[in-house]
Amino acid sequence: MKISSDTIGVLQNFASINNGLQVKSGNVLQTISPNKTVLASATVSETFDDFCVYDLSQFLGTLSLFNDPDVDFNSDHATITDGNSKVKYVYADPNTIVTVPDRELEIAADIKVVIKKENLQKAIKAANVLGLPNIVIAGDEQGDVELRATDVKNSTSNQIAVALADDDVVTTPEHAFSMVFRLDNLKIIQDDYVVGISQQGISEFVGNTARYFVAVEQADSKFN
Repeated sequence: MKISSDTIGVLQNFASINNGLQVKSGNVLQTISPNKTVLASATVSETFDDFCVYDLSQFLGTLSLFNDPDVDFNSDHATITDGNSKVKYVYADPNTIVTVPDRELEIAADIKVVIKKENLQKAIKAANVLGLPNIVIAGDEQGDVELRATDVKNSTSNQIAVALADDDVVTTPEHAFSMVFRLDNLKIIQDDYVVGISQQGISEFVGNTARYFVAVEQADSKFN
């Protein structure tokens, strides 16, 4: 099997969420962060059998050793070949990593907005440059919504605010709100996203490549 560059990109992103990965039979890849604040899934072009990798970054690094690797997924190991070179990569026991629960996760969104790739990039880049730990989706009584990078526990911190276009605001309550995320939980592929947020403390980011459920920092957020 040849693993496409798009799938490699998904796996690289998943490695930033959880370096262990359990792959289940089919073409949907899923991962969950060790503290269970982020769950991600992506539909890929390849169809896999069941296997588990303890160190996904190492597995990807092994693939990068070759110019055009072919991967044969066996019952207990993968064989990676390219020309006259071959690597045997042994699978891990799923009990050694944090794995995705079997139940399907759904939310009832009280807030729904579209966050364009360029706006997401602005906010996350600013947060990294200014050392800000939070990304906030905030709206006022008039229905205007901003994407902010800030430190919600420091009223004197630096802050950047990116206003969302009116067309990107789909559903909001008729009152002000402020939904807070940890920057560490937004290790998502840079893309356009439809974002649904529940006042119960969970959000869903649906992009063209992947889908993420991300916990909201309820103690710092304001909905009512």
